[in-house]
Amino acid sequence: MEEQGHRLIIEYYEKTISDEGLTQLQEWIEQGPENLAQFSETIQILEAAKLAHQHTDHSKQSWKKVQQHIADSTVPVRPIRSFDLKWIAAAAVILMVCLIGLFWIKQRPEYVEVANVNGQRSKITLPDGSIVHLAGGSKIKFIKGFKDTERGITLSGEAFFDVVHMDAKPFKVKSGRITTVVLGTSFNVKAYEADHAVAVTVHTGKVGVLATINGVTRLVKHLTPGDQIHIDTHTGLYNTRSVKADRIAGWMNNDLDFYDTPLRTIAATMERQYGVQVQFTDPELGDIKLTVKFSNSSLPEVLETLSALSGLAYDRTGTHIYFSNNDQKGGSIMR
Repeated sequence: MEEQGHRLIIEYYEKTISDEGLTQLQEWIEQGPENLAQFSETIQILEAAKLAHQHTDHSKQSWKKVQQHIADSTVPVRPIRSFDLKWIAAAAVILMVCLIGLFWIKQRPEYVEVANVNGQRSKITLPDGSIVHLAGGSKIKFIKGFKDTERGITLSGEAFFDVVHMDAKPFKVKSGRITTVVLGTSFNVKAYEADHAVAVTVHTGKVGVLATINGVTRLVKHLTPGDQIHIDTHTGLYNTRSVKADRIAGWMNNDLDFYDTPLRTIAATMERQYGVQVQFTDPELGDIKLTVKFSNSSLPEVLETLSALSGLAYDRTGTHIYFSNNDQKGGSIMR
């Protein structure tokens, strides 16, 4: 019934609900206070999505105002001699640039950006008191005073969020066309651009996952503790499953958990976690799938375990690691 409840709430919000659906929604809400709370939270999430979309429209409207202001500034003048036209044209261009520049200086918000290189992790306390654990090879960006306006963050990479609850001020994490909206909870978002995928895993509380397609933002899924959604950003296809959320966020403590995972995917995680570069002397070697768990293991321990499980040899030169068949040695002439 929970899935049907979400559908009815969305139909109610979009004003497409039938009389029968409205009766079903009312009966569902009256079944218990948790359903009423879920109704309220979903409406707030949908409102946040609507406001985010309107924010983009406002930028376009502001640009139209600049153009109109320039057009309205034209006044009749006395006849001009032809040899003065080039100077007046140049002055007009300078005036336009100055007007546009002044407008954007006034309108453009100040942003804060935090970025980690591979092998580096950091803990950031946001202006509202929320905590972000940022993984290697990841970056976040947010408006400096977002606590007083809206709580929105752009993420490229992976991060674990522990969000402070604030009524009427949802917390939004935007990764490309996918936005995660919460009121106050803890969750993990993995959205490396190279993966062409976004994965959201809920640790505590409730999370709404939104997608913006062709300028329209809609709720994809409502997640509760232990839920994970994986979205392919190329195809738009997604799947959900139940997971152990603390294991998904284990990277914060150097705990890595892989199930039937291609070695090239494990290698990408190693690069971000340990700040190394991993290559395969034969690309097909990266297709080998492994199931393995590391608990605060050092890089040498990880390499030895992967070598034993995969049957591959590895060579390490500084931060460069090469996997090859067991009877071979690997390296590169292009470094």
